[in-house]
Amino acid sequence: MKLSDCIGSIILASQSPARKAVLESMGIKVTVHVTHADETHEGSDPGSIVALLARRKLDSAIKSLGDRECILCCDTLVYCNGALVGKAHSPEEARGMLRSFSSQSQEVYSGYALLYSGRIIEGFDKAVVTFKALSDEQIDSYISTGEYIGAAGAYRIQGKARALIDSTQGDINTVIGLPLAALEQRLDELCR
Repeated sequence: MKLSDCIGSIILASQSPARKAVLESMGIKVTVHVTHADETHEGSDPGSIVALLARRKLDSAIKSLGDRECILCCDTLVYCNGALVGKAHSPEEARGMLRSFSSQSQEVYSGYALLYSGRIIEGFDKAVVTFKALSDEQIDSYISTGEYIGAAGAYRIQGKARALIDSTQGDINTVIGLPLAALEQRLDELCR
């Protein structure tokens, strides 16, 4: 079942323009409400962490908005070379992340928590992204675009970073930050 088949409008508790764009491309009316939920965690399993943080954001959104019809929260982390990678906080940090990704495969985990008709649907999905061998010039050129700001792993696959990627496996929307295929599968199971 497509998300747009049962949801005409949604509150997206995220400041991610990419998540909003994915939903709007499906014809869903999106209202953005940013939560300021605590994103600290003690975990080491990326799937569990993104699911936990997405749910924490949903709980925060419900607390501030009330029990609305439809609220969606997501969280994304990159797992590469045995380390969890979040957002870069400076160009230097972004540069270091992208250097470490050169010629490497990484796992991208995106968690979701959706309040739909009084029920909460939650989980996560994983995709694999393999980077090309990157030169310092390619990395600096990408960083100069500013696209890295606010993105897990310091890149946006739907933007100029696509030129840095060799291949992807799994749902591209999971890499973008909204695990659509996994969410739609859970929604389909629920609505049968």
